Amino acid sequence: MVDKKKPEIDSKKYGLKKTDDGYKVDAKSLLESIGGVQGFIEATVPGLVYVLTFAIWQDLTVSIISVALAMAALTIRHFMVKRPASALIGPIVGIGLAIYLAQRPEGKPSDFYLPGFWTNVAYGGGLLLSILVRFPIIGVLVGFMTNQGFTWRKDRRKVRFFNLVTMLWVGMFGLRLLVQVPMYLANDIVSLGFARIAMGQPLFLLMIWISWLLLRKVVRAEQDGNLDK
Repeated sequence: MVDKKKPEIDSKKYGLKKTDDGYKVDAKSLLESIGGVQGFIEATVPGLVYVLTFAIWQDLTVSIISVALAMAALTIRHFMVKRPASALIGPIVGIGLAIYLAQRPEGKPSDFYLPGFWTNVAYGGGLLLSILVRFPIIGVLVGFMTNQGFTWRKDRRKVRFFNLVTMLWVGMFGLRLLVQVPMYLANDIVSLGFARIAMGQPLFLLMIWISWLLLRKVVRAEQDGNLDK
C-alpha cells in the first residue's frame, strides 16, 4: 500500500504510466514523456528548419529568420492547444541562446548547436557523478517509485544494477558528443544538424524503452524492487 506521506515522482516525465500493479510503459506513455505530439514538434521543428534552410541557402541570416518564424508559429499553436506556458520557457531560452551564439561577432553557423553540447555534458556528468558517489540517479528514482526510499543502497547487487542502467544513460549523452563534436569541429553544419535530430528525441525515447525492459521487474508494486522475484 502506497504511503501517501512519501513524496511521489511525476512518472509521466519518465515515460511511465501508473497502474494498480505499479508502472508500465507503452507508446502513449513514451510520447507523454516528451510532452506528447506537440512537445515532439516543438523540440524537433526549430532544428529541422535551421538545418534545411542552411542546406538550401547557406545563409545564416535566412536560417535564423526561418527559425524565429517557426518558433513564433509554434508558440501560437502552443497556446491554441492550451498547453501550459511553463513548457515553452525551455525551448524559447534554448533557441534564443543558440541564435545569439551563432550570430554574435565571433560566432559561426555551427555555434547554433553549442547549447546542446553543454546540455549533454551537464546531464552526462551529473549522472556519472551520481554513480561515483554510489547514488545512481536511476536507483533514486526507482527507490521512490517503489517506496524503498534509499534502502536499496544496502544491497550491493541493487547498487550495481542501478549503476549499470544509469551508465547506459551516461553512454547515450557521451555517444551524442562523440558523434557530433567532430562534425562541429569540421564545420559540417548539415550533417551535424541531421545527427542532432536523429540522436535527439528518437534516441531519448529508445533509451527510456531499454531502461524499462531492464527495470520493469523492480518497479512493480507487488515486487517492491526485489530483483530476485
